[in-house]
Amino acid sequence: MRDTGSPIRETQAPDPATAPAARPLSPDELNALVQRQFPDYAACRVTDASGTYLLMEADGARLRTRPGGTISGPEQAGLVDLAAFLLINARLGRPTPMALTTSLQISYLNRPRPGLLRTHARMAKFGRRLCVVLAELRDEAGDLAASATVTYSVPPAGAGQGTG
Repeated sequence: MRDTGSPIRETQAPDPATAPAARPLSPDELNALVQRQFPDYAACRVTDASGTYLLMEADGARLRTRPGGTISGPEQAGLVDLAAFLLINARLGRPTPMALTTSLQISYLNRPRPGLLRTHARMAKFGRRLCVVLAELRDEAGDLAASATVTYSVPPAGAGQGTG
């Protein structure tokens, strides 16, 4: 009979699809992924990445603007979405093209003008199937332009990657 009074709990083996990688993808590896998979985001460059945090810079002068010179809302949403995607890939330690956005909630707080933009992304939850990333978009002066919560669905390892 099993002793249920033990302070040590039985745990399930980690899911290999979402278990943290032995080594997260580096900024150089993430930038190569952007070049291969997202040529429209050539203005973006990851400068720092770990399994829980990512910093991405974008040349705002190369992004679409609205009349009056402000960077468009869809461009801002695209930046936080890309940063979340790259952070999840960094955490998994491998490119995962079938990780899909399931929810993106963004608040536009200040009008960013073209110039250097920085997207700071932090892993809030890393689950078996869903990952939640909190992201902030800041302008060159460090002013907060937008804040977002991005949820991604992560497929099991090998799903949809030509392994079948």
